[in-house]
Amino acid sequence: MISGLLLAPFTKGFITTISLIMAIGAQNAYLLTQSIRRQYHYSIAALCILMDVVLISSGVYLVAHLAQAGGNWMLWLTWLGVAFLFGYGAMAFRSAFTNKGLEDSKEWVKSRRSALITAVALTLLNPHAYVDTVVLIGSVGAQYAGESTLFFVLGACSASVLWFALLSVGGSMMQPLFKNPKTWRVLDVLVGIMMWSIAISLLWAQ
Repeated sequence: MISGLLLAPFTKGFITTISLIMAIGAQNAYLLTQSIRRQYHYSIAALCILMDVVLISSGVYLVAHLAQAGGNWMLWLTWLGVAFLFGYGAMAFRSAFTNKGLEDSKEWVKSRRSALITAVALTLLNPHAYVDTVVLIGSVGAQYAGESTLFFVLGACSASVLWFALLSVGGSMMQPLFKNPKTWRVLDVLVGIMMWSIAISLLWAQ
């Protein structure tokens, strides 16, 4: 059983990561589209989870190391994270008022290899991936130490596993839902609220 002291960082890691990973982006749209097609979606989801686990773990422990090294690293990272979260939340709210739906392209991926290469490119060539894992998740996770840091990372990675599993398994069932622009609007509003909530929690911790 996880004690109450360790459950708190686990929950914080989970909520922080799920709020960031739910943001509508190229990676999520790609996996969801491939899931609707039922084409290499399990392999793509597994690769996305692996990359997220590596990035999240590296980001949290890197920021924690910078914090122990002294200086103003943590202060600058925190303020950068707060600014980005408020900006990202604002964009999510603005996006909620635009008309959009999932575009199910007719262009099919020819091989598993090309599908996975595309997934890697959408993840590692996206600057937001590094901002999310190193600056945002890392700055929140660096508030903890010892076992608490580990459980924060476990919570964050659990959110990644859950989200990508849901996209890959439930993609075909969600096809009608996510082609409706209203669904994206609701998701954008929820993302915006969670982004701003995390930003306020970072400011409160200063």
